[in-house]
Amino acid sequence: MANVVIQINKSGADYDRRVMRNIMNLKNQLGDDLVQCEVVVFGEGMDLLQTQDEMIKEQIDALVESGIEFIACSNTLSKHNVTQEELVCSVGSAGSGVAHLVTRQTEGWAYLAL
Repeated sequence: MANVVIQINKSGADYDRRVMRNIMNLKNQLGDDLVQCEVVVFGEGMDLLQTQDEMIKEQIDALVESGIEFIACSNTLSKHNVTQEELVCSVGSAGSGVAHLVTRQTEGWAYLAL
């Protein structure tokens, strides 16, 4: 049984496709053993949640439907004047994405920086 928190703070079309493939592979491989999974998005990574790429949007939707939660850094949203409603999926929020990652690690969650 695993709880996993994933850091996304980079951008680029190739990076976005690679990250989505990795998250989908994680979910497919661990299946029901993946108890909770949060994808914490901040900095340049926020581009992922604002993508215009239909394939990426569909992958995000599929991951959300499978129980993976996307967490947006409120600091990044504020800095870029972006609201949660402007993102491609429903997201949770954390005041600081970095602080959220640290909190999850102290709670024993596995940490991935993709």
